[in-house]
Amino acid sequence: MEQSTLRGCRDASRRLVAARPPATFAAPESPEPTGDSRVEPVVLIVTVRNEARTIGPLLDSILAGTRVPDEIVVADGGSSDGTLELLRSRASADPRIRAVLAPGNRSVGRNAAVRASTAPIVACTDAGVEVEPDWLERITRPFAADPATEVVAGFYLPVGRTRFERAAGVISAPRLTEIDPKRFLPSTRSVAFRRTAWERVRGFDESLAHNEDTPFALALKAAGARFHFEPEARVRWHPRGDLRSFFRQHRRFGFGDGESRVQGSFYARLAAKYALGAILFVGGFWYRDCWAALVVGLLLFVTTQARRGAGKLGPYGRFILVPFLKVVYDAAYLSGYAQGRLSRLSSPGRPLRDRDSPRASD
Repeated sequence: MEQSTLRGCRDASRRLVAARPPATFAAPESPEPTGDSRVEPVVLIVTVRNEARTIGPLLDSILAGTRVPDEIVVADGGSSDGTLELLRSRASADPRIRAVLAPGNRSVGRNAAVRASTAPIVACTDAGVEVEPDWLERITRPFAADPATEVVAGFYLPVGRTRFERAAGVISAPRLTEIDPKRFLPSTRSVAFRRTAWERVRGFDESLAHNEDTPFALALKAAGARFHFEPEARVRWHPRGDLRSFFRQHRRFGFGDGESRVQGSFYARLAAKYALGAILFVGGFWYRDCWAALVVGLLLFVTTQARRGAGKLGPYGRFILVPFLKVVYDAAYLSGYAQGRLSRLSSPGRPLRDRDSPRASD
């Protein structure tokens, strides 16, 4: 069965340039944060919608960090809970903060935020996450250490308050030891890139309703952008707290992959593994060896998932909840991917090519 995987950030460009050289990655290093005059100005961009409860604490933590952004641009997608008014109040008190109204999906908001800024380095995170005090300094220092660096992928850690959230975090996020820096796709929870790289791929694909960060990262790779993985640039986020929202979130991520036609070989392999399980189950009615093989496969699957939850959950969480959520997670992605592909067939727009890049723990 498939080991738990994550899209290193999920959640955008359909214009891949196949003739360009492949992306290269710098070796992951974690320099200690220190002042450096070579560090270029940076803008932090955030997209929000109805985040009145979380945007204030995020701004406070950013402004209290070891490096403060030169600009902060928050794009509001049409909030109805007072988020925009709160942002405008903060902006009137701090000239570094700017609020822009950008109705639409997150790609629309991210592009609007970049256009509303001037800094050559763009850092990106989301409302609702908790940034570590040195996050911005960590994620921007590689640009100064190597001016050829164009994208810095940070890391993100799930923080669960309940047993369900901790189990969901085990499924939804890769462990640091599972990440291959050369294959890791950054999430917009924790990423920074040069404005020139964003311009080269013409920004995030605004036709994509979900999971815009994966196509954007793939477009940058196809355009030959030089990536650097910075494991010490960390943010923390809270996984979904119930089964329904967990399923819906990951179905949306799968829909985004299908809509943008990325990760096709991954989904084919995942579907094939579950199809094999179904074949073994049905075949067992005629050949008992099929059931024996299925039992062995299930034991390996449960053991693998339980190992990922070691040190975070008790026996029930590790051996029951985590394997169960893994199946739900896979079902959500597969169903979402199928829906996304069908949506492109019904509304094809401009043609897209299938493009694949391995997931963090694929």
